[in-house]
Amino acid sequence: MAGVQVTPYSGAPGAWSTVRIRGVANVTGSSQPLYVVDGVPAYNTDVTPEKWDGISYFDRNFFNPNSAHTPHTPTANPLLDIPVEDIATVEVLKGAAATARYGMQGTNGIILITTKRGADGQLAPQPLRVRYAGWGGVQQVRQRYALLNARQFAGIANEAAATNGRPAPYSATDLASLSETDWQDRVFRVAGIQSHNLSVDGLAHRTRYYVAADYLRQTGVVAGSDLSRYQLRANLDQQLTGKLSLGLRASASQTDQRYAGTEFDGGPLLQNALLGIPTGPGRRTTGPLNNPPEPLHELNYYRSTPRTRRLLAQLSATYQFSPELTLTLRGSREQADARKLGYAPKDYLTPVPNVVEIATSTTSQHNWVADAGLRYQHTFAGRHALTATLTYLRQQYERMLEYQMQTRYSSSFFRFEEKSNPIHSPSASFVYTYDGRYEVQGSLRAEVVFAPGSFADNSRFLPGAQLSWHAHKEAFLAGASGLSDLTFWAGAGQTSTFFSPDRTTHHDAGLRLGLLGGRLTLAAAAYQRRTRHAQAALPYTLFSPNGQNLVYLYPDVKLLNQGLELTLGSSWQLGNIRGTTQLAAATNRNEVEDTCLNSFSPFSNALEKGQPLNRFFVYEQDGTYPAGSPDAGQVRFRDRNGDGRAGFGDGYYQGSGLPRYTLGLYQQLRLRRFQLEAQLDGLFGYQILNPMLRYLDDPSGFENSSVRALNYWTPSNQNTSVPRPGSRSSPFLSDQALESGNHVRLSQLTISYDVLPTGPRKISVWAGGQNLFVTGRYRGFDPNVSSGGAAPLQAGRDASVYPVARVWQLGVRAAF
Repeated sequence: MAGVQVTPYSGAPGAWSTVRIRGVANVTGSSQPLYVVDGVPAYNTDVTPEKWDGISYFDRNFFNPNSAHTPHTPTANPLLDIPVEDIATVEVLKGAAATARYGMQGTNGIILITTKRGADGQLAPQPLRVRYAGWGGVQQVRQRYALLNARQFAGIANEAAATNGRPAPYSATDLASLSETDWQDRVFRVAGIQSHNLSVDGLAHRTRYYVAADYLRQTGVVAGSDLSRYQLRANLDQQLTGKLSLGLRASASQTDQRYAGTEFDGGPLLQNALLGIPTGPGRRTTGPLNNPPEPLHELNYYRSTPRTRRLLAQLSATYQFSPELTLTLRGSREQADARKLGYAPKDYLTPVPNVVEIATSTTSQHNWVADAGLRYQHTFAGRHALTATLTYLRQQYERMLEYQMQTRYSSSFFRFEEKSNPIHSPSASFVYTYDGRYEVQGSLRAEVVFAPGSFADNSRFLPGAQLSWHAHKEAFLAGASGLSDLTFWAGAGQTSTFFSPDRTTHHDAGLRLGLLGGRLTLAAAAYQRRTRHAQAALPYTLFSPNGQNLVYLYPDVKLLNQGLELTLGSSWQLGNIRGTTQLAAATNRNEVEDTCLNSFSPFSNALEKGQPLNRFFVYEQDGTYPAGSPDAGQVRFRDRNGDGRAGFGDGYYQGSGLPRYTLGLYQQLRLRRFQLEAQLDGLFGYQILNPMLRYLDDPSGFENSSVRALNYWTPSNQNTSVPRPGSRSSPFLSDQALESGNHVRLSQLTISYDVLPTGPRKISVWAGGQNLFVTGRYRGFDPNVSSGGAAPLQAGRDASVYPVARVWQLGVRAAF
């Protein structure tokens, strides 16, 4: 869909993804949309892992690229509770008027998920039907870092020793008999994955039912990681009388995860493996290479085993007073309980072996939602169609986190409890259409948070409206052959973010065009979003006589997002081949319109007026110092401030970690019983900061390096940006560390064959793959990654975390 970007936090089993819809509306808050399941908000309490960060809720340092790691909650990703086979439809709301209806939760867009109903929602009775969908596959790491082999590393290590006047660690005899260790090969593996879904559904005796069981088993491509998920779902609808119907939506799941290392995303584990020297384990030399650290220490000695149990239950009642007037009541309770055990048989931080370290975190979350809606629809005089709705929504949540760690020498305990005040959201909306040609939509939502001791602690009113002209229904276009749609529309609306003072004003306009009887469609839209009081919490180290203190600045930031979206679709036939093609393209530009940070703040340039929100602080590298210089072979930086020396004061912000352009192409082809589906996705106009490449491109001789380090400085090779082996490491982050993230990805390819194509019994088999290839020059695991989570200021960070795998699949679908 145009204007929607999905970026994984990492490729770990059960990892989160950042979903950004029409850009960003805050600085350090989450950009995740609101999830609405079967009409009720759900899974949103822990949809922002940044608030958990492993064992605490405290914000992390957003500006230290070397400490970036993937945030995660103690609970598993809640979207695992919805197997794909249980989903009937997914709808993305991003327009000004549509998001305004969701008020305080609509700023980041809305994703509506509707699960399946019995008999596919049809009215005719249907006998019991059994359906099965299953597939199995293998996963592998698509791209690895290009690192030095043993002989190359030994050569650089000897050069580094010579630079510093030390004996060569590798003699001629050593070089002739080096053992080779590929640490990436030790960490990565080919892994299996399987999924099974069995369901029964039907409609009989005014009872509609859908019951399903789902099992997912994923062995991770990083050794020591895997996931198992068990899920049950029951959707029931009972028509008690001609006017009254009841509904139940219930799901329960258990997710068991296991991963090696101290972090869920495997960042430190993989970083140690990438830096591990390739000349064999256990080598002992003199100097800095004496007793080198074991690259697989985290893999061998650390384990975590989280278990999450989640229950979501929704009850509804619908009473139809008349064909025009309907009342709907709904209530929902969501509960998630998780327990994670982390342990280490050996503590490398102490010289005493076999020190056992055990850490346990327990969390519990409860969410309650009550919803009432009165809907009236009627057509007057055959021309005036009116639909009016009054709704009331009440939400409240609470969560608790306990963490304790026990070692032989010490113990610690941490507890956090949070309970929200009830949120009351009355709203009214209407849609009026005259003669099918002119349409007006309007809505007004009030958000009221009641706090003890006061009438209202926080209240706001958020309006929305849209005008549409269905020009193809005008008399002067009645003779236009093949014109099925020509609609012009414009909308406006206001939204805000959960428990935040921000307010976003959204304007958009566009058109929809249908030609050739609907076989060719075009949709185009332009939008502008302005956010006042955008969420921003910037860490700042305050130095005082008593030491260092980490404090937070909360600047008042105003953001602007604007962009264009284009969707072109076609259904066509060429001989016996039928096809469906859809192209979605979008552009988005964000900028800081204003901020209260003054020139003394270390972040004043990071939030510079008129510049993109997400930029990187770097120093411009100017090659290396030439032979004859006291710093010959060292990295040289440009003197940008003209003070006669290169270094502190010459840093500047450049680039952006948020893609400027997105592209998606979907193609379906059908020939008799064969069908092919392919999905291509592209991201362009952004950069990636990978701190590991900064270290790997430095031929230190102490740790492994990338193959780019082979182009190091020598008196005969001075036109290079790679310093001399063993030279002094620079404390500055070079602009050379930024890499282009531009790429096109074959996200999905599937070929299926209908064994039994018609009748009540249907069977099809299919083969396919995901993430099959990625273009571009990025040297890390994958250019579409968000190691810092969903916070916009962390976009474009890659901490060399768990890679997103390439998957090959074989599957079957059957219905009886």
